[in-house]
Order: sequence, then structure tokens, then C-alpha cells
Amino acid sequence: MKFSKAFGVLIFVLPLFYPTHAQTVPAPRGPSTSGDRMRERGEADLQRRMWEMHHLEERLRVATKQPRTPAPEPKLSEEQRERILTLRRVDPADVEKYASLLRQKDTGIFKLFPNLGCMSKTVVKVSAECEKFVPLSSSFTFRTNNYSDEVYHDIFYKNERIVSDSFFSQGIFVAVGDEPIEAIDVSHPALKYLTSFQPDAEPGSAKDHAKLFRAGVESDGFRYEDSFEPRENTTYAMRMVAYRLANNLDPMSDETTMTEMMFHSLQFDKRVDLVVLFRILRRDENSGITLVWKQVSRADAGKIKFGKNVALKDFRPDSK
Repeated sequence: MKFSKAFGVLIFVLPLFYPTHAQTVPAPRGPSTSGDRMRERGEADLQRRMWEMHHLEERLRVATKQPRTPAPEPKLSEEQRERILTLRRVDPADVEKYASLLRQKDTGIFKLFPNLGCMSKTVVKVSAECEKFVPLSSSFTFRTNNYSDEVYHDIFYKNERIVSDSFFSQGIFVAVGDEPIEAIDVSHPALKYLTSFQPDAEPGSAKDHAKLFRAGVESDGFRYEDSFEPRENTTYAMRMVAYRLANNLDPMSDETTMTEMMFHSLQFDKRVDLVVLFRILRRDENSGITLVWKQVSRADAGKIKFGKNVALKDFRPDSK
């Protein structure tokens, strides 16, 4: 059955979209935030990620009336958990420097680590080449202010680049330069092209735009693309269009394909059209980078509609 082949895969790649009772913890609000509180934030995030990996299976099982099977999840020892929390901790000097910004709404500061390919569906590798790998810390979504995954991220750190290539979404980056993030707003010349971009309404034009931004677009002296090599002391702007689906979907069943399940999963994600600014502050000995960010604008994301008898398919260049 098509569903049974796809089901196990979906459980792991979509860990973020089952509603959770874990606390949504805001970004640190200045130097008054204690170390204990920041640690609790990290612990809550790890618990949220592991809880969601375990419970998404139950939501899908009920929807499809499938027999219960254990959901695969990575195995983190207490030592690994402690290491993740320690390495994710932002330098207090950075928190203090941006205290005024971080007291504002829709801002934050966090660390992002490169994905070294050291994590499978069930195991975190501990080989020598993976010594610097920090699990569950390579992707982030500004839409919910949380670490994310490879499928539904806003930004993903891999192959020495920050990329945005999540499912049914268009991410666009531009390097603003070594300018203070506090002083930049929507009137900055680098944001002109970002804010003027019109979201697509059909898959053909979305696919064309995805190819365009994969290659890169020049406009008014700025370059807009879906990935970049991160540089310290540089501020970037990003437009993230997490498209919604305009078509109605058939209920999930034994014949539901993997692609159809991916589109069903959109209902568990925060689908918005977002413009953010973020500045890369520093890089640590594990190649982790510290980013401080602020939201510039947020709106409901546009919808893409597939024509009659047109198969549902992601529009990104790498999708199959």
C-alpha cells in the first residue's frame, strides 16, 4: 500500500507540526535574563522536539486508522542533551549588547550549527568526524521562533552555506552589509526588491522563480538568492513565503502517496509571508554562528492552486 511505505518516513521528517503542550519560550529579553532561564528555554525546546517526533505518529495514525507503530526518533543520551544545551547557549555579552533590541516584540538571538550528516532517523553518530556536530540545531524558523528541521525550516545551515529550500516555500536572501540591524527598516534600498516581490498563484511561475533565485538575481546593486555563505559582522534580510495550498485534498487513506501526505502536513505548519533582518555576530570553535534577528513584516501567505488533472508537486528545483 502506498501509505504504508510513506508513513514511516513522514513521521521523522515532519517533527514540528503536532500541537504541543510544551511552553513556547520567547527570545531572551536583555541582560536581566538569568542563565537558569536561558537553560530552561533550551531544555524546553529539546523536550518539545522529542515530544513532537514521538506524537506526530499518533495524529496520523488516527487520521488514517493505521495500526500503531513506534515512531522513529533520534536517541539522545543525557550527556548529549547536556552538550547540546551548553553549546546552544548564547554568549551573555551578545545578549547584553542587544538588550534594547531584544526587549522589542518579534526579535530573538540564537546559535545555529552546521549539519554534518551525523544524524539518522534513530541514531546520533559519535564518530571522529562528528565530534563537532550539534544535533537538532542546524535549522531555524523565524515564523515560530524555534529550531526547526530540514523539511520546514526558514534557514538551514549545511555545506558551509545558509540555505532556504523547505517544502512548498520560497526563501530569498540579500546581504545588506556591515550595518547595525537596529537602524535598518523596510525603507532600506536592499529591501526594495524583497518587499516588491509578488508571490505566485500557480505552480509554473513558482517553479520559474525558484530556479531564478537558485541562480541569483541582481537588482539595484544587490544580489538576491536562496542561499549564501555566512559572514561575521554582516546583516542580511530575508523574505520567506511559506505558501498555502488552494486545492482541496482527499482524506488520507491507505492509498495516500508520500507527496499527498506532505501537502496534508501543511496544516500543521505556520504558513505566513515574512520579512526579517538578521545579523551574524560571531562563529565559535564548533562552526556555530550566533544570529540576532528582528521581524520587519508578517502577512498571510499566498495560495498556489494546481490546475485540473495537474499532479500535486513541490515547485523547488531539487524536488522529485
